[in-house]
Amino acid sequence: MNEPRGVLSLPPLYLIADRTTCAPRNLEDVLAEALDAGVRLVQLREKQLEMRELRHLAARLQWHASNYEARLLVNTHAGIARDIGAAGVHLPSSGPAPWTIRQQHGSHMLIGRSTHNKKEFREADGADFVTFSPIYSPNSKPGYGPGTGPRALRRVAERSSLPAYALGGITPARVAACKRNGAAGIAVMSGILAARHVSSAVRAYLEAWSSTPGPRHPQLP
Repeated sequence: MNEPRGVLSLPPLYLIADRTTCAPRNLEDVLAEALDAGVRLVQLREKQLEMRELRHLAARLQWHASNYEARLLVNTHAGIARDIGAAGVHLPSSGPAPWTIRQQHGSHMLIGRSTHNKKEFREADGADFVTFSPIYSPNSKPGYGPGTGPRALRRVAERSSLPAYALGGITPARVAACKRNGAAGIAVMSGILAARHVSSAVRAYLEAWSSTPGPRHPQLP
């Protein structure tokens, strides 16, 4: 069994990255710009790549992340995350229970999980954090459905100590409402990847978060 990873602070901004959203720009170039502007937690979310290609892409992104002491999570594939030295894995709501990943890969692995309702939030026990979506209608998934609004996040988060990132249609102007309603941070995809100026977009999100009064950032065990 691996030793526990110790106490890690939870960054306020979680970038969910894929090649499609930043096209025609190169994902590595966009990520490097985002990291340089202050992103410290990234999820690689590529569902269409073959395993060998996914492993190679994840390894390249891990190299970029490590240069900034940022943490990379690989969507779904804990084995790839382990093999390339990434911080952990992000599990879909329909994926394996977090505790099974702990058993297989040790307590050192950082585990996030997607949730969309109270039931999925409760079933995320064993994860380090969750995303809760869609707060607003997501720009990256048109037709996904109406957003729940930030108060829905408060209703599920107030009954749990599990940190939750607000996800779905989050703009800098909406950050304050999310933080006031219990978000531990905000998760962003197209708001950064599709931005004309990636670094400016990252700074706008971080400044919106830091300028909104709220509790101190939670700690990851």
